[in-house]
Amino acid sequence: MNPDNRADLSSEKLAKFLAKCGVASRRMCETYIRAGWVEVNGQTVVSPETRIIATESQVRLQGKIISPPESFRYILFNKPTGVLCTCKPGREKGQTILDLVKVRERIYPVGRLDRDSSGLLLLTNDGEFANLLTHPRYQKEKEYIVETRRAIMIEELEQMTAGIQLDDGMSKFQEAVLLTPSRLKLVLTEGRNRQIRRTLAELKLPILSLHRVRVGQLYLGDLPLSKWRDLTTNEIEILKSGVTKQSNRQS
Repeated sequence: MNPDNRADLSSEKLAKFLAKCGVASRRMCETYIRAGWVEVNGQTVVSPETRIIATESQVRLQGKIISPPESFRYILFNKPTGVLCTCKPGREKGQTILDLVKVRERIYPVGRLDRDSSGLLLLTNDGEFANLLTHPRYQKEKEYIVETRRAIMIEELEQMTAGIQLDDGMSKFQEAVLLTPSRLKLVLTEGRNRQIRRTLAELKLPILSLHRVRVGQLYLGDLPLSKWRDLTTNEIEILKSGVTKQSNRQS
């Protein structure tokens, strides 16, 4: 085999390498690269398509050497309202998820829940796992229970599944099921910024509470608010494989 071909086979995209090292999801790692935060062998790299040979490259993120973690961590957290879904405060000030989930590993959230929302949030240092759950092509379902300030009309429920135009495209829920006159279950496979809130705002439906209860085949179950636990090996395998067996399903 040609030596150059061997190099090609052993190389990988820089963003994928950073994700594998637990920096963040692959898409977020691409953002870091474009921002000029990443150096390879002392040279700033701004293209996520750059390929490296991990065993022969020194990679730094904002000056810190990046290397794969000794082990991966997968955590289920019941996020309360008022807590920022970030690892460190930015423009928004306040308590962050890492003030409540304190572990040795450098973990980060898989997807987001805004400050006013609560419920199931996954945290990990496995970037490929995060990518599997958040990238649109994998179509992972997220289920929410939403309480509104007024009764929901059947016509509005139908609009939610037919599609509602937002500034960044059409928003369509996989399911919209009325539980009480002002409470409903929503299921979607997208993860656009504040998508549920913006969609219901188009219908003039103010939200009282928004609580996520499921991601993929994993249900929040009876985990108390503000508490967290490690995922079981079986739960991790189910989320990675996408099989239909459901964990901790709520009635």
